[in-house]
Amino acid sequence: MSDHAEDLIRLLNDSAISRTLQKAVFSSPRKKNIEIERVNVRPVEVKGQWMLQFSSQTATQQLHQNYSESEAAAELVRLTKEDFRNARLTTIDAVYEGRMSRKGKFFLRKEDRKESAEQSPVQPSAVSHNRTKNYLIPEGVPCPFLIHTGVMTKDGAVRASHSKKFGQINRFLEFINDVIDLLPTDRQIRVVDFGCGKSYLTFATHYLLTEVLKRDCEIIGLDRRNDVVQTCSRIAADLQLSNLTFSVGDIAGFESSAAIDMVISLHACDTATDEALTQAVRWNAPVVLAVPCCQHELNEILTSTALPPLTNYGLARERFASLATDTMRAALMNAAGYQTQILEFIDMEHTPKNILLRSVRRNDRTAEDVAQKSLAEVTSLRAQLGVPPLTLERRLLEINALPDSSPGNLSSGVPSADSTSKLTEGIAERSGIES
Repeated sequence: MSDHAEDLIRLLNDSAISRTLQKAVFSSPRKKNIEIERVNVRPVEVKGQWMLQFSSQTATQQLHQNYSESEAAAELVRLTKEDFRNARLTTIDAVYEGRMSRKGKFFLRKEDRKESAEQSPVQPSAVSHNRTKNYLIPEGVPCPFLIHTGVMTKDGAVRASHSKKFGQINRFLEFINDVIDLLPTDRQIRVVDFGCGKSYLTFATHYLLTEVLKRDCEIIGLDRRNDVVQTCSRIAADLQLSNLTFSVGDIAGFESSAAIDMVISLHACDTATDEALTQAVRWNAPVVLAVPCCQHELNEILTSTALPPLTNYGLARERFASLATDTMRAALMNAAGYQTQILEFIDMEHTPKNILLRSVRRNDRTAEDVAQKSLAEVTSLRAQLGVPPLTLERRLLEINALPDSSPGNLSSGVPSADSTSKLTEGIAERSGIES
């Protein structure tokens, strides 16, 4: 191994033992058939003990494992030596990027952090496994946009009536922070928030990128309601937030003159989520984060004979339809060239709308095989349920984003004419946005 590789290994080992590691990301697997495609590492506190949490991402799920300092140091070294070509390490005083060349040698780049002089080694109290103690926007520190939107008081205290919203905001920011390395570093990051509503998330994303991560970004929030857009525009003007704008319009009709790097959508109602996903695919957006809301489309056309006894009972059918819809959405995004995961957005005790779809654009050679397999699975599921293609599949077929857009794909699993008519009725009525 090269001298730079030895330097990187020493840095990883020392940062784990000294508890100065704040974040580590391993990407670009060395072997084509490796199941784990990315590993994120961060400090946590578990039962009073400082540990490092390793979040391993496969094509369909995210696995977590906690290690003590010495165990973590060994695992960090192993990941570098055996599994991944790229490693990004953030400590209290610098950011290090290690990349392995085709000849197997590591090159290491260091970037000093300006705020390091005021920082100290991470203490257990600052990395509690309880997320309320490890927020990217911490409680107790006044945050201008949260004060203006009523989430915080002027002294930084979170209002009791907005505690759940505060948790949702920070949880979503964690997902954005996890994929920040996939966004451009050589130009301005461009983000669109579809169905922004009162725009808690839009403001939070702008704050994370500009104030916390010190990245140049342009964010557009889109909503159908003129009153909320006016309110959000006024807040942005009052806070003098640059490159943050809000517009009135429909998701399906929105156009962008520049490349979009990330599409986010929080609780876009019913098929509005499908329109947001379609736009992201049409733009080839590298990252898509969507939390679906109420979902009626599949539930309204499922018959009690589709999967008895699961579909015999109204409540069970409704929940099954919601889960099946999101599962097909994830598979269709895979078929459109993405790697998609279905993740828990926030605890069920806070909101039942707790599924997040995280899609990252694929660039590997296996994308075509994955696309074919994913589309076949959706077609098979629809056939079992006796339903036609839902909104997302139809939209992706319209823009030729699926591997097989032949008419035969539309006909599989088509129910009776009455059911099809019921599906098409009221789609326009259900394309609204929920705040």
